[in-house]
Amino acid sequence: MKIQKFLYLSVALLLSTTLFATEVSDEEDASRAHIEAKHHKEGNLYIVAKGLISMGDTYTEEATNTEPEAKLKGDTGQGFGIDLGYRLGYGFATEFDFSYAHTTVTKSVSGEADVRAGADYYSYGIDLLYGYHLNEEIVVFAKVGWEIEKEKISAFGINGTNDGFAYAAGLEYGLSQQWALVGEYEGSLIDGPRGNNVFAGVSYTF
Repeated sequence: MKIQKFLYLSVALLLSTTLFATEVSDEEDASRAHIEAKHHKEGNLYIVAKGLISMGDTYTEEATNTEPEAKLKGDTGQGFGIDLGYRLGYGFATEFDFSYAHTTVTKSVSGEADVRAGADYYSYGIDLLYGYHLNEEIVVFAKVGWEIEKEKISAFGINGTNDGFAYAAGLEYGLSQQWALVGEYEGSLIDGPRGNNVFAGVSYTF
């Protein structure tokens, strides 16, 4: 069902992208914000490659018939992300994104010694982005979307998939006609020990 919901949302955004693109001029499509980008002439299609740091969080697993209540605390982790975006004009864009993060999680159960184990997180989603030019080089942006996250902590018998609302805010600094530096903070409503992410990377416009 999670994959099905994600596919439905993806199709809806792609249809809206197509309809919107036919209604705006080429000049409007070339801009990511209300004003024309003066530091470089922007195309519609772009890709962002970025490293990430996961901030870590504490999550409580409820007790079951066979397992007691446990607290899972995630350390700071590292990984990478890739965004593929298409600018719609008037500052709006749609993005498909993927990220991977690895961290260490500590499991605490009352009356037992803490146990540490490696954890892997794979997430992908679809977002709607809005960017605004502060000046010729700098764009501030925010985005919202839906994310699916796969969590794997083999030592704890955890191998599941969750989904939920995701949000982000960031800054882009134009370097040339195609290249820009990107910084981004991302959070979501998915509970777990991974926590929110901080990204830094580069964007290339085709």
